[in-house]
Amino acid sequence: MTAADDRRRWNARYEAAAPTFEPHPLVAEALAAGLPDGPVLELACGPSGSALVLAETGREVVAVDVSDVALAQLAAESRRRGLGVRCVEADVPSYRPQRRFALVLATRYWDASAFRVACAAVRPGGLLGWEALADRDAIGSRRWHVRHGELGDRLPAGFTVLTEDYLDTGGRATSRLLARLTGGP
Repeated sequence: MTAADDRRRWNARYEAAAPTFEPHPLVAEALAAGLPDGPVLELACGPSGSALVLAETGREVVAVDVSDVALAQLAAESRRRGLGVRCVEADVPSYRPQRRFALVLATRYWDASAFRVACAAVRPGGLLGWEALADRDAIGSRRWHVRHGELGDRLPAGFTVLTEDYLDTGGRATSRLLARLTGGP
């Protein structure tokens, strides 16, 4: 599947329903864990309530997605709330951030190369919040799924897992990780 195919598929999904702008629970977890000052990067954001909540705390937020429809919805809501979420249209696996962030967040998304890039984009003392669709008993990762525990296993040296949970909410199981990179001011 190409980036253009992904864009068409996600645009159709976002055009079909009004966004709710609900923040993901990982945002509250990151704030409670002691999120350091600094900018936030959200990957595969969709029309993200998480980006909005984090911007409301006064943080600079960069939101990246392949869907121009989702980004237009997010940008409009950001303006309506008087916020400045910066929306970047890009295919997440090929996106390369040019700096490091206090929080890098991705929810209900999996791509191994994007995960590696996300880890490298966390600044010392910062957090990585990631949730992917999960198969508890999978031996290997299906293309868009991870086995539970795989996110923590894939972290590079220097990260400490704060939480890693398997959640099954009636039909869609996810593996959710919050980890901190050692160091910082």
